[in-house]
Amino acid sequence: MYDEILLEIKNLEKSFAAQAVIRDLSLTIRHGERVALCAPSGAGKTTLIRILAGLEKADAGRVMLKEQPPVTIFQEPRLFPFMTVEENIYLPFKAQEKAIDPQVRRECLEWLEVCELAAYKKHYPFQLSGGMKQKVSLVRALLGRPRFVLMDEPFQSIGSESKLGIIRHFLQTNPQVSLLFITHIREEVPLLAHRVVYFQQPCLSQALQMPAACY
Repeated sequence: MYDEILLEIKNLEKSFAAQAVIRDLSLTIRHGERVALCAPSGAGKTTLIRILAGLEKADAGRVMLKEQPPVTIFQEPRLFPFMTVEENIYLPFKAQEKAIDPQVRRECLEWLEVCELAAYKKHYPFQLSGGMKQKVSLVRALLGRPRFVLMDEPFQSIGSESKLGIIRHFLQTNPQVSLLFITHIREEVPLLAHRVVYFQQPCLSQALQMPAACY
């Protein structure tokens, strides 16, 4: 179903003091594949995302990514408080010197409508609820139709109905996206994933893998 390998993790190790959170982890994701990662709290899930995003260094092992750096969506929104909703969303385009053309603006408006934020595009983060801030961070990350996305429980402050609309729009506008997303909500897995990587122990080590429909 999937062709070329996009991401290959081999024998990855990471510890904090004497506590191992990732031990001898190997994992492969292919182009166009969407993978859910489920594990107990404290098992190194966010640490893995930070390593893949280049924000943390592994103690050992290799990460081979055959793509541009992934777009990363964290649990917290990470918005700039002095920028409006619209300015926060367009920031990656400006930082990468990409044109904000009429097509981009139309797609931004579509995203804002899906997220029920169209009336808030001139608001600042302090004027938004936690769920609204998280929606802004999702729009900011996904507007440019990234090829590979890392998600660290990005829907936890968003209601079920809004979440369904966002996921539908995301997959409709970017059906070929490759994805690694962390979740502790079982119902999210079949909505987004083709495959589940599941860890039973509080360390990312030996994984159980299964189709999302079987989780």
